[in-house]
Amino acid sequence: MQLREKLLLLIVLGAAPALVALATFALSFQRAEQVRFCADCHTMTPWVDDLHNPTSKSLAAMHFSNRWILNDQCYTCHADYGFLGPIRTKLASMGHVARYYGLVSMPKEIKLEKPFPNANCLQCHGSAQNWRTNPAHVAVMKPILANQLSCVTCHQPIHTPKV
Repeated sequence: MQLREKLLLLIVLGAAPALVALATFALSFQRAEQVRFCADCHTMTPWVDDLHNPTSKSLAAMHFSNRWILNDQCYTCHADYGFLGPIRTKLASMGHVARYYGLVSMPKEIKLEKPFPNANCLQCHGSAQNWRTNPAHVAVMKPILANQLSCVTCHQPIHTPKV
C-alpha cells in the first residue's frame, strides 16, 4: 500500500468520523441549552408545562412569562457558573438523557441532585439595585452571598409541576 493510499485511508477511517463526532457533540451541547431539550423528555413535561402556564405563580413560570430571561430559560437557572460550570451542567444533562433512554436507572422522584447555588440567581439579580437595597435582602446579605442561606428558602415555589 502506498503512502498516498494510507493517508486517504487514515482520513476516511480516522479523521472524518472524529470530525463528525466532534460536530455532533458540539451541536448536542448547544441544543442542551434550549427549553425544547428539556421538553423532549417526558419525565420533564410537568416542569416545562409549569414554565409555560400563564396562571402559575411559580418562580420559573413568572420568569418565563415576564421574559425576565429571554432565552434558554431552564439552562440559565440550572447551569452552575464559574469556569467549568456550564460544561459540568451539560454533562449532567447528558446523564439525564442516559436515564431517559434506560442506559442507567431512572430515579423514582425527580429532584435537584445538589443544593441550588445562589450564584445562579445572583448572576442576574446580584447587581440589580432593587435587589441590593431591598430591606429583606440587606438583613441577610452576608449569608446569601456566602451561600449559607439559599435564595429558594424564601422564594417558593420554584416550580409547581402537576405530576
